[in-house]
Amino acid sequence: MNSRIVTSAVILTIIGLATAYGVYAASSPNSTNDSPDASSEIVCPEDGSPYVWTPIGTFSENFNWRCFRCGHTWIKTYPEEVYENWRNAFLEPAFVRDYTLLYLRTVLQTDISDPLALDWTGGRETPEGILGYETFVYRASGITVTIGYPVALPEDTVYTIKVEVGGRTEWEGQLRRREFVTDSPVQNAVYDYNGGVGLFDRGIHIVATSCNPLIREASTNAQNTSGIDYWQQLKENVTNTASTEDFISIIISRGDHPTGGYTILIRSFSWLESYPVKFRFNADFTDPGEGVAVTQALTNPLVLVPIGELSPGEYIVEVHIVQYIMTYDKQGNPIYTPLQTFKEEVWEQSFTIQ
Repeated sequence: MNSRIVTSAVILTIIGLATAYGVYAASSPNSTNDSPDASSEIVCPEDGSPYVWTPIGTFSENFNWRCFRCGHTWIKTYPEEVYENWRNAFLEPAFVRDYTLLYLRTVLQTDISDPLALDWTGGRETPEGILGYETFVYRASGITVTIGYPVALPEDTVYTIKVEVGGRTEWEGQLRRREFVTDSPVQNAVYDYNGGVGLFDRGIHIVATSCNPLIREASTNAQNTSGIDYWQQLKENVTNTASTEDFISIIISRGDHPTGGYTILIRSFSWLESYPVKFRFNADFTDPGEGVAVTQALTNPLVLVPIGELSPGEYIVEVHIVQYIMTYDKQGNPIYTPLQTFKEEVWEQSFTIQ
C-alpha cells in the first residue's frame, strides 16, 4: 500500500479519536464550569457532592472527611496520587465562591445563607488592561463575594477571597490547594471592658460551647455582649479539654484594672498548621500615661475570638504582645510610646480536642 495513503489514514484515525473524545468531554456531566476537574475529584460517598473537606495540616488530613453539602462525615485515606490531584486541581471561581461560603457555614459556623440555594449574578470583572490576574465578583441576597487569583499553574494558584454581607466584611482569607488561610486582623472579634470584671484572670481562656456564642447571643434579646450574664455563661464553659462537636472560642484578657484607660487590640491572627496546631495572635496592650484622664471604675480589657469546630488533636494558643503607653501632645493628639523590653512577652495556653 502507498505509504502516503497509510500515513493519511493514521492521521485521520487520530483526528477522529480526538474529536470523539472532545464530544464526550463536552457532554460529560462532570465537565461543568462550577466543579473541579473530574479526574482529580474526591466526592461525598453519600450524594456525590464535590464540596468535601479534610483538615489539612493535621493528623486528620486525608483521613477525616466532611461533606459541606449534606453534612455526611467519613473516614478514608485516599491514594496519594488521587489526593494530590484533588489538592492541586484548578477550581473555577463559582466553585470557590460556594466552597468558601459552605466552609464558613459548616466549619466556622458563620450565620450566612446557603450559597447553593441562592440566585447568583455577576462573574468576571477583571479590569481592562490587567494581564496575569483575574478578578470575579458575585452577588446574591446582600452577599458579595470577590475572588482574585494569578494566572498560574493550578498547584500554584492562590485564591484571595473577600466575603461581604450587607456591606460589612464577614471574612477575608485565601484558599490554596484546598486549605483556607487567613492572616488578616480578626474580623469577628468582640471587645469588652466591663463584663469580664471579677471573672477572667490575666491570660488566655479556652471556651467550648454548643454553638457560636456570637450567633447565640445575637438571637436573644435578654443580654448583649456587655451584659454580665453573658460573660458569666462563657466563664462557666472555660476548659482545656473539648470535643469535636464543641464550638471553640478564645478569650484573651488583661485581667482586672482599677481604672479605665487600659486597652487591648488584636493586630493579626494566624492559623499555623503545625503539630500541635498553633493559633498565633499579635496584640497591642496600651496603658494610660501620667496625667491622662481615665474612668474611676474597675475594668477588664478582653477580646473574644470565635474559632469554630476543630479536629481531634493538640492545640497551642500564642499571644505575642507589644506594650504601649498613651499620652497626649499639646494639641490633644494621642501619642503611643512602645515600652522597650529585652525579651518579647509571649503568653501561651494549650488545649486538647478529643
